[in-house]
Amino acid sequence: MIVNFMFFLVEVTLAVMLWHRAAPAMRSIAQWRAWMIFFLGLALAMLGVGQFEAAMLGTPIPFLRLTGDLALIIYGIWRFLHIVRHTPPPHWSEEP
Repeated sequence: MIVNFMFFLVEVTLAVMLWHRAAPAMRSIAQWRAWMIFFLGLALAMLGVGQFEAAMLGTPIPFLRLTGDLALIIYGIWRFLHIVRHTPPPHWSEEP
């Protein structure tokens, strides 16, 4: 039950962080990469809701599903760090 709740917190937090990074590019230039990051965050959020439901009901989640969630979390963290490490586009700059 605690594991499910921890997975829920990590998945939803990572989803919001990915959405926050993808939103400016989706609004201004609407690149397909930004949409892919948005959908990765959406998948994480939906799986996080499933983890929350399992934690509240006390039902066990199969090990294979937890492993899949862990793989998606690791990939989401890698994508987020990849986005943060790269230089932002010029329209995000505060210079005139």
